[in-house]
Amino acid sequence: MYKVLLADDEPLITKGLEALIDWEDYGFEIMHISEDGEDALDYIQENPIDLLVTDIIMPKRTGLRLFEEAKKIRPQIKCIVLSGYEEFEYVKQGMILGIENYLVKPVDEDELLKTVQTVSEKLSAIREEVEETDFHTLKDNTLWRLLNGEINKNEWEQRLSLYGMSSLRPFYNVSTLEFSNVGNQELNVELRKNIESHFSAHCLLSPDQELLIILDGTDPAELYQINQQLAEYLRTNCPEIGTFYLSMGDPVASMEQIGESYFQAREYSLYQICLEPNTVISSQVHVDRQTLLKNQQTYKADLVKRILDSGEEVEDGIELFFQTLTKDTKFLAPAVARKYTIDLIVYIYHSIQDVKHYNHTAAIEKLVYATDLQQIKHILTDYCQELVSAIDHQQDSRSPIVQNVLDYMHAHYNEELSLKTLSQRFHINPIYLGQLFQKEIGVVFSEYINHFRLEKAKELLKTTHLRAGEIGKKVGYSDTAYFYKQFKKHVGATPTEWRNI
Repeated sequence: MYKVLLADDEPLITKGLEALIDWEDYGFEIMHISEDGEDALDYIQENPIDLLVTDIIMPKRTGLRLFEEAKKIRPQIKCIVLSGYEEFEYVKQGMILGIENYLVKPVDEDELLKTVQTVSEKLSAIREEVEETDFHTLKDNTLWRLLNGEINKNEWEQRLSLYGMSSLRPFYNVSTLEFSNVGNQELNVELRKNIESHFSAHCLLSPDQELLIILDGTDPAELYQINQQLAEYLRTNCPEIGTFYLSMGDPVASMEQIGESYFQAREYSLYQICLEPNTVISSQVHVDRQTLLKNQQTYKADLVKRILDSGEEVEDGIELFFQTLTKDTKFLAPAVARKYTIDLIVYIYHSIQDVKHYNHTAAIEKLVYATDLQQIKHILTDYCQELVSAIDHQQDSRSPIVQNVLDYMHAHYNEELSLKTLSQRFHINPIYLGQLFQKEIGVVFSEYINHFRLEKAKELLKTTHLRAGEIGKKVGYSDTAYFYKQFKKHVGATPTEWRNI
C-alpha cells in the first residue's frame, strides 16, 4: 500500500476526501490527517509518506510550502493540491514544484480518481526501478566477490541461483568492456540490458567502471566466437559508447575458476596501447610482448635518470611516458593507464631505494581513485617532484663518503663489491663504513647491493633474450646457483617463471 497524508484546516473537506473514492482499491492507505502545515511536516519527517493531498491555504504553512519542504525530506513524494478557487499564480508555482494536479473544491470524483490512478502508476514505476537497482546491486556484489575469490562455494551457488545463473555450464569466460563514453549512468544501464538480452551473459560494473561480462558456452571455441559476435554487435548497434576495447579472459571449465579468467582479461587489457580499438583482445591476438616490455623499460629507465639528475626535465620524461601509452590508440581506458603508472612508480621506488623513508604508497593510493588520464598524469608529476625534492634534501645531508660509495656501486654493481673492497678504495675503516652506510641508507650494505642487482636482473629478463645464468653474471653474481637462490627467495619465482609472467 502507498501511504497518504491529507492536510486541510476544514475537517469536513478531509472527511469528504476519505469517502469520495475507495483509496484501498487503488493501492493507497490514508495514514494521517493534519489541520495545519506544521503538523503535516512533522508527521512526514517521521513517517514514509508517498502522496500528500493538501489545501493551498492552511495555518502555519501553505500547501505549496509544505510540499516544497516535504520533497527535501522525501524526494519521491507526490502531491495533489486543493483550492477553493482557481488562481493562476498558485497553479504556476505548483507546476514548477512538480505537483500532480491542482483540483478546485468541491473536488470532482472522476478527476480525483484519474489523478490518483496516475500517481499510482508513477509510484509503481519508481518502486520497480528501485527494486531493480537493489537487485543489480546485490547481484553485482556477489559476482564481484566471486571474481576476487572473496566468497565460499556454498554461498555463491545459493546466491547465483536466486539471480537465475547456472553454475553447470561446460565453459565460462570473463570479458572486460572499456569504452570512451564512460560515466553516463543511464548509458551503462541500457548497455547492460542490451548485452544481457542479446547474449547468454551476466554483467556487472567494477569499481573502475569497467563493464565485466560473464559469458558461457559449450566449448572454448564457441566462447571465442561469442566474444567476436559481441564486439560486432557493439560496433554496429552501440555507437553511443564511443571507442571501446573488449578484453577476453581465457575460457575456464567451472564457475570456481572464473576469477582466473577475470585476471587474465585484466592482463590482456594492457595490450590496448598497441592494438586498434573496437576489437577483441585475447590470447589469440598476436602481441610482440618482448618489444612492448622493452619499450616500457626504456621510458622507465629514462624517467629514473631524469629524477636522479636533480629533476632535470622530469615533466618532459612523464610526457614521453604517456605518449608511448597513447601513440598507437585513439582511446586508453583510465584503468589501463593506472596500471601502467602504478607499475612505473613501483619501478622508480625500487630503482631509487636509497631515498630514506620516502613513502610511495600514498601516490599509489591516490591513483586507485583517479578517474581520467589528466588526474593520473598529475599524480605521477607530483610524486616525481616530491621525490626529486627528497633526493636533493637527502644528498645535502648525506656524508660525501656514503654518496661516493653509492655512486660507485650504481656504476660497478656487476663487479665484486664488499665493504672490504670499497673501504680500501675510499680509504676508510670497513666497520665504520658499514655502520655509516646503514645509518644513512637505512639498510645494511649486503641487503642494498643484493636488492639492486636483482632489480637489474629483472630488467634484463624482460628486455633481453639472455639466459638466466648469463644475466646473473652480468649483474654481479659469480655463482649461478647463488643467483637462482637469491632470486627465488626475494622475488618469489625463478628467473624463468618471472620472465614469463
